Parts: sequence; structure tokens; C-alpha cells
Amino acid sequence: MAADSSPIDQQDALTTESATRGSLYSFLSLTMRYPEATFCGPPLFDALESLLDSLGWTEELAVLRSWRKQSANPLDDLRSAYTRLFITSAPKTTLPPYASVYMDGNGTLNGRTTERTRDFYREHGYDLARETEPADHISLELDFLAALAGEAKPEQEDLFLRTLFRPWFERFQKKFREEARHPFYTVSIRLIDLFTQEDQ
Repeated sequence: MAADSSPIDQQDALTTESATRGSLYSFLSLTMRYPEATFCGPPLFDALESLLDSLGWTEELAVLRSWRKQSANPLDDLRSAYTRLFITSAPKTTLPPYASVYMDGNGTLNGRTTERTRDFYREHGYDLARETEPADHISLELDFLAALAGEAKPEQEDLFLRTLFRPWFERFQKKFREEARHPFYTVSIRLIDLFTQEDQ
């Protein structure tokens, strides 16, 4: 008969699970930054394909591979797509990846939600290294979740997801589904949804 898991084994498992979540958050944060050659290239795309394969998302994997095969320059293609989707998209709708746009009622950046997000970071021992983006940009929020998971702070992680991340992300995702125009970002946002749900 096998012995019950010891408290040390259980702690090791929790630490490993937290580290895995932290790595996933960090990876997903990269997919939502403006594409730069320093991180956006074959290794990122290969890792994304590997993740889709491990999840059994065969349709999404096929679409992503098809895009890579057909794109003469994936980096330039993603830069154009990022700009169209998240920065400026006339005549179509732009989908700014900032919580305040969806939560503060006036569709503007740097609102009350930005302040609440920045305050939450600081209350839990973190701050922005560089303020090139408002604190409530999706990639910064994912980086913050990665930091919490990496330090095995599940209570703070859950609190942030429940009170600050999921409320705006669900609105953003709903609008994105209506406007989705690129397979890379469609897959990235579906993965973010999967790995930030409360039961994960």
C-alpha cells in the first residue's frame, strides 16, 4: 500500500503548480504586447503551437500553422494586426486592451480602474518598472499575475483575478469575438480566458 503524500510532497506540488501558472501568465503576456523582434518570432510561435497541441486544440493549431505558412513576414503581419485591433482601426472598432476602457463607463484610458490596479500592485509589493503603458494594460496585468504565481501567493492571485482582471476581460473578450480578425490574437485571448478562469 502506498503511503499518503507528506506535507512536504503537497507543498512541492503546490509550488510546481504555481510556477507553471506563472510561466503561462508570462507567456500569454508576451502574446499581448506590441510585437517586437526581441521576443516575437519562431520560438514564440513554436511554443504557442506546442501549447495548443498539448490542450488538444486541433482546429486552432491548424489555423495558426496555416497563418504561419502563408505569412511572408509574421512579425510585420502581427504588428499590423496589433495596430488594427488594439490601437487604431478605422473604420472598424478598436479594442483597447485596457481595463479602464471597459469598466469606467466613459471608454477612456487612465481612469479609476487604472488607479485601482496600480494601487493593488503596490499594496502587494509590486510597482511598474517603466510607465510606458497604463497599469491596467492586459500584458502588465498578466505579468503581475505571473509574479504572484511565481511567489506562490494564490490568495492574492485569486483576489486580483476575481475583482480586477475577469470583470473587464470578459467584456473585452465579448467585443473581441465580434471583431476577431487575426488567428494569433484569437488563440491568445482564448488561452487567456482558459487560464484565468476561477476554477483553473
